[in-house]
Amino acid sequence: MLGLATANGALAEPATNSTAALEALLACKAGSDFTEAQVEQAFHAAGLSRDPGSVFEPKDKPVALFGGTVASADVSVSNVHKSLHVYLNNVDHKRLAKAWSVTTVDDAAQTEEPSYIKQTDARHTLHVGAADDYEGYSASVTCQIHP
Repeated sequence: MLGLATANGALAEPATNSTAALEALLACKAGSDFTEAQVEQAFHAAGLSRDPGSVFEPKDKPVALFGGTVASADVSVSNVHKSLHVYLNNVDHKRLAKAWSVTTVDDAAQTEEPSYIKQTDARHTLHVGAADDYEGYSASVTCQIHP
């Protein structure tokens, strides 16, 4: 029994460390930046792989993030903006928004419940989206960086 607990403990730590990098990128802190390669590396380290539709999804087991699990993730880098986006299950978007002090209602969001937005500096915007039962997720988090 002790050996099993030790083995489980050893396996849990790398998973936590691998998702910590992804959580830090999604926090969209003022002055932060990322490349597509950095995000893809964070996705792979967390256990997400690209499916044929260019979206990253969990491959072997659920990927825990912000108290929920990742349904899918995406990154887009262009000369117009950079965007890192994660759809989550089993997490309350209002709790996430409150934890990051994202309190401004996003009037442009087309969600049944309020979605939230926060400009963290002149270039960075953090979006915390409400559930979309049709799309099958309970919350979304997006970090957008404008040049």
